[in-house]
Amino acid sequence: MFTAPQRGALKLENGLRFWGVYKLLLGLLAGTESLLGMLHGVNGPVVNIWGPLTVAAAVLLAIEGVGRLLSRANRWVLVVLAALVPMSISMLSGEWPPDSWVFAVAIGFIAWVFQELEHATGRTEIGALACCIALATSLANTTFILFRLYWDAPQFWGLGQIFRFMLPIALPWTLVLVLLIHTTREVIWGAERNVNRGTEGNAQRGPYPAA
Repeated sequence: MFTAPQRGALKLENGLRFWGVYKLLLGLLAGTESLLGMLHGVNGPVVNIWGPLTVAAAVLLAIEGVGRLLSRANRWVLVVLAALVPMSISMLSGEWPPDSWVFAVAIGFIAWVFQELEHATGRTEIGALACCIALATSLANTTFILFRLYWDAPQFWGLGQIFRFMLPIALPWTLVLVLLIHTTREVIWGAERNVNRGTEGNAQRGPYPAA
């Protein structure tokens, strides 16, 4: 039988593991979809601001997930891993443009900044929240383009066409919004927990400084 503190710790560990897997899978899905969209455009490979933004957010989110699953891993290992992912993608494509090196260093730097912010503020979901906002912004742009194609169509679509049109949009939006709600709540609650800890610490020390 587990004691109450042990059950609480087990529940917390299971929650961290669940959201770690969730972030990892969402990052892999978003990164894959973005890369496929960039490489298989109608007019050949397409590169704009949304492609690298989505890939960067996806990589960082996946690294956040790995960090939750490997909670004892050194944070520098995660920073290096974040930089190695885009370098590996360039290596697999057979090209080594200078931009890919700059992109890899930038992702590694952002991963380090996220970790520093989380350590300094005690809000462990700051990085994931930023990634979710970036993914939601990119997805909103894609959704706008798709709806514009729908309204510019020469004739109205049938229900089957509308369903096939909406399904690829609804699934990513659902996954991103679920994580966005979770990370926003955790960041807000993290701030409240920090305030409560500070209040309790001041109450324990008393109104007067120790002699």
